[in-house]
Amino acid sequence: MLAITSGYPHVLFRLVIRNGTIVDGSGGDPYEADLAVVDGKIAAIGGNIPKGTQEIDARGKLVTPGFVDVHTHYDAQVTWSDRLAPSSWNGATTVLFGNCGVGFAPCTKTSTTC
Repeated sequence: MLAITSGYPHVLFRLVIRNGTIVDGSGGDPYEADLAVVDGKIAAIGGNIPKGTQEIDARGKLVTPGFVDVHTHYDAQVTWSDRLAPSSWNGATTVLFGNCGVGFAPCTKTSTTC
């Protein structure tokens, strides 16, 4: 957890998520806090975060890191889908595929089965 011990009076956060229930993956209890994001990364968690350019009220919502989906069947879908839904719809930021023996690799320019 990133703790804010002093304010950030001169920092402009692009995104601030307010009042969310933080589940940080550490195994600790969930807690309510604000969270600031800079360049796609968590920059601060706490209660004294200044106003952001964009703000999201997450009251009553969970704020979590991305999830890893370890069992998918995206072997073919990955070639035409840039979202890999429904995993991405459910918060997955990383997916593993090819673990069920349905992979389409190796493929070469001369392959006729790919």
